[in-house]
Amino acid sequence: MKRKLALLGACLLLVASCSSAPQQKVSVTPAPEAPEPGNLPAQTLEPSECGLFLWTQGTPRRFIFFSRAASGQAIAMLEAGKQEQLTLAAQRGDLFGQFMTEMDYAMSGDGAVFLHLMPGESVEGGQKISSGRIELLDAGGWSTIIPVVGVRACQPDPE
Repeated sequence: MKRKLALLGACLLLVASCSSAPQQKVSVTPAPEAPEPGNLPAQTLEPSECGLFLWTQGTPRRFIFFSRAASGQAIAMLEAGKQEQLTLAAQRGDLFGQFMTEMDYAMSGDGAVFLHLMPGESVEGGQKISSGRIELLDAGGWSTIIPVVGVRACQPDPE
């Protein structure tokens, strides 16, 4: 019995010494304010040209992303008053029309934009984007997720 009590006492001392060890404080930079998306100006397509148009899912709906097919470029208004030129850096996933379901874009500075799209039903001259998200990664490593909907559309040839 004395042996069990001695063992129990040793265990309690071991646990107490672990809990009283000095804690290391980790400094974490606070998250920046989430950007409020703006509205891109209207975009037009030339005959036989196709484009990807994305809007925010929330209210009010904002037109925040546009890319012409095969251009390797896009414009976005992920922060009000700040239109960004984006350059396609990688694409993967499934092909829908002239676009892929996952596309990565580089932006000025060290930021990046990642698109994850879920194509929906076909419509005349294109296809709906039933859901998706834009992930905005800033230079500090923080991500902002923006749920989106949209359409991939083509301007018909004149007859």
